[in-house]
Amino acid sequence: MKKSPLSYLFLLLVLLGLTPAMALNPSKEYKVTPDKFGMQYKEEKIKTSDGAILNAWFFENAKKSTNWVVISGSGDGNMADNLEIVNSFLSAGYNVATYDYRGYGASSEFKIDPDLFIYPQFITDLNAVLDHLRKSRAITKFDLFGLNIGAGLSIGVGANRPETKKIIADGPWTSLEGMKSKIKDKTGKEVNMPFGFDKTHEPIYAFDKPKGPMKNMMIIVSAQDPIIGPGDVKSIKGVNEVYIVKNSPVNADNFSTDKNMYFEKISKFLLGK
Repeated sequence: MKKSPLSYLFLLLVLLGLTPAMALNPSKEYKVTPDKFGMQYKEEKIKTSDGAILNAWFFENAKKSTNWVVISGSGDGNMADNLEIVNSFLSAGYNVATYDYRGYGASSEFKIDPDLFIYPQFITDLNAVLDHLRKSRAITKFDLFGLNIGAGLSIGVGANRPETKKIIADGPWTSLEGMKSKIKDKTGKEVNMPFGFDKTHEPIYAFDKPKGPMKNMMIIVSAQDPIIGPGDVKSIKGVNEVYIVKNSPVNADNFSTDKNMYFEKISKFLLGK
């Protein structure tokens, strides 16, 4: 059956809207801070192994809990954009740590090239946050949650950290070369891939030789996203559950499409509810 002109127009609009989401797009200014919503938190500075300083917000649940989740952002904006997700994890009984990569928010200045898909330094950044959580709060087990760029990082870093319990990856990338080819094919855009990116931190290779026991992992993916769809995430090993968001046109809209269902799925996965 032939597609209607409206179908082609819809696909074009999705692709045009997707392109910025597949590019690094840092914002140094916070649109809001947790204070605006009356959220209790601590802002802390974290030094990475290569000397960068990251800005991080730590939210400790009013109900005492040893459960921590670390949120890694999409690469678009900064951590202030994820406060509603933070609040949802708090409502689920979790303590939450969120942070900005170097070049984002109030973290160290770092020149970001929007034509580069990801920086290897972001691996260092997430590891620094996890090390800080261990040292500052004696947390030896944690869960990881990531969006887009941060979803792939959560898989790659999580597989290489024995402290990781569970990983939730919303719209993760799969591999550097795979993404380069897919983006070129679907959008016509050439993206550059970094040199020196440790292959064991690419999602499709991360669980070839994981450190520690196999993690429980949940993938969240749009049924309609032309870059990273349900078929693409099948290449990622160790996935226990896939939540396909049927009405979401692109992965950037997975949370906003049905927020209640989104966190109902996450809560069941994390806490068995």
